[in-house]
Amino acid sequence: MDELPDQVIWSLIGEKEFCSYKFFTSLGFLCKNSLNLTNLCSKQSCPISNSKYATIVEKSGIFFLFKKEKKNLNFPNKMWKKIPLSRNFLKAIQQINLNLSLWPKFFLHNAKKKLIKLTQFHVRSQLKEIRGGKNFFFKQNLNSNMKNQEAKKEKTLKIEKIVEHELLNRLNLGIYGKLYPQVPIQFWKNNNFQKIKIFDRKNSVSNFSFPPHLPITI
Repeated sequence: MDELPDQVIWSLIGEKEFCSYKFFTSLGFLCKNSLNLTNLCSKQSCPISNSKYATIVEKSGIFFLFKKEKKNLNFPNKMWKKIPLSRNFLKAIQQINLNLSLWPKFFLHNAKKKLIKLTQFHVRSQLKEIRGGKNFFFKQNLNSNMKNQEAKKEKTLKIEKIVEHELLNRLNLGIYGKLYPQVPIQFWKNNNFQKIKIFDRKNSVSNFSFPPHLPITI
């Protein structure tokens, strides 16, 4: 395989040119190549147009550091050097620091970021299996959801109190006329007002007069 300059390869597949791994979103062009370090479609992030590249790959629950260098480009089976990372997160970070110490900071920084993301995803999937397929949320998300629910409940209670206060004021002003003639106002201020029977079974509905400004629904 003839070695082509990185810029020539990028001019053929990058920017507005066609690439099977490229797809467009509202955030711009992204890359679905599993070897892409940042999932962004850019010259620096492209694993095809860079003869020197490093990324993190997960296979069967094991994380690998993949490294590609110019000297191995002519050997497809040796193009990527695969370095298995430790299951201990801190030791895996140390391995990345050691193997990419002389590399550009772009690869060193983003390799750590991708390792963190893949580790979090792996932990979530394991917890989901333990819980029988149910989604698992971290405590931070649970706390935020609980706070949102409490805020909604407080808002609903405030609205109910405002409506109750307004109804009591209207009753005191006599706006509803004789709609509630047998119920003292003090009972409505009590929490047990739902137990009070507004209508007397002995009195017929025909003898009850509705105020002129209220609709009659029988």
